Amino acid sequence: MSFSHKLQELLTGPAQPEKDYALSKYTYKDIYTIAAYFQQTVFSRKNEEAICLCVTDRAIIAGALLAALTRPVTLVIPHDYSAAVIDRMQKIQKISKAIVSDSPPDLPNDIKPLVIDRHLIDSGPDELDVSFLRPPESVFVKLFTGGSTHSPRIWSKTIRNLFAESIYHAKKLNVTPDDKIVATVPPNHIYGLLFSVLMPFVASAAVIDEELSYPHEIQNAINQNQPEILVSIPLHYKMLAAATCTTGDLRYALSSAARLDAADSRLFHEKTGLGITEIFGSTETGGIATRLCQENQPDFNPFDCIDWKAEDHLLAIRSDFISPELSVDPDGFFVTNDKVVITAPNAFRVTGRADRIIKVGGNRVDLDEIRSIITAMPEVKDAAVICTPNKSGRENEIHALVATGMSASDIRHYLQQRIPGYAVPRRIRIVDKIPVSSAGKYKNEEIKKLIESDSVR
Repeated sequence: MSFSHKLQELLTGPAQPEKDYALSKYTYKDIYTIAAYFQQTVFSRKNEEAICLCVTDRAIIAGALLAALTRPVTLVIPHDYSAAVIDRMQKIQKISKAIVSDSPPDLPNDIKPLVIDRHLIDSGPDELDVSFLRPPESVFVKLFTGGSTHSPRIWSKTIRNLFAESIYHAKKLNVTPDDKIVATVPPNHIYGLLFSVLMPFVASAAVIDEELSYPHEIQNAINQNQPEILVSIPLHYKMLAAATCTTGDLRYALSSAARLDAADSRLFHEKTGLGITEIFGSTETGGIATRLCQENQPDFNPFDCIDWKAEDHLLAIRSDFISPELSVDPDGFFVTNDKVVITAPNAFRVTGRADRIIKVGGNRVDLDEIRSIITAMPEVKDAAVICTPNKSGRENEIHALVATGMSASDIRHYLQQRIPGYAVPRRIRIVDKIPVSSAGKYKNEEIKKLIESDSVR
């Protein structure tokens, strides 16, 4: 079946209308009612518009995405729903004054939210107009990212980008209508959007739509619902591995959004007998590869639907999942900033990022290597290493924020024995924990503020 035919099939209606999409909350019939509401009440029929979607309910997001297949609308989804983030996003991407939300968000003063609730949806239209389907290469979603590896920016995703990847993962993981998915990653993150909104939808599976942040909440969701797939992040696997955890009927434990620590994955496997499947990729590239983490951290195996190669030690990919903003060569390859070594015909090892290599006093310094040396210390729980321009703006300065009970001087002494003096962080600040987002990514702005603060011990 062609990709366009698959989209047409999705638009014609659910195969099992009364089956749960959001377990004990919304059926598949409800998804199409939500889509009809968006299509005929919120979205314009003719005029192109950008609408900000500040929604936590996965069923409402699924309905909005379904409706956006049939209207010239772009759904702009921010990584955080605070007024500060939305105000920052508006400086990059103008949106309509009405922001769609499922609860009154904290918004800039000049924006009034359109709050979507169950009563509003049920009282609206319930027939989805499927007379028009947008071309697969149409941009229909824009994701405003927090900038964990670059400055905050907006990445476009086409219909093919998101739906083709969701269909691929559903097939690769053999997701069936009998499967239940529990997710701890929020749906406004690319990983959460793909694996906890669209993947269950295209596979007619069910998702447990709860906000889960703490080990006991995740464990209770597993015990009570007996899901087959857990969609989570390294931070939560670290907490689960440290606690007494059981996996019940889980077939897959998926991890993405940040680097999975080898010790955490080994401990999780020892306690549960289930290896964590780590997904490698980014918002702009989509998924690229996976590895099954058990006793050892193996190399990554690229998806069989993408082409890949190493170009000057950097990973280059050709894929249906990459954002249209990315520049590709005449053969369609995009060269990433990920440094790799090819270890087998279908495997590579990630050795760092090119954009994490800086110059200090004319010398090359790998920030990821410094972080690895710091986190290898038994007393260190986590660390973030960044660089900022010095006062003249002509040189880089290295700084480290370290979660540990050690002193900064002890860490500095440790580093001086192992790396050149120019690579030792100028400032080393000690904290109880490194600031991370709900998706487990480092909050760079908060990290910078903590490093610059004299109040940090």
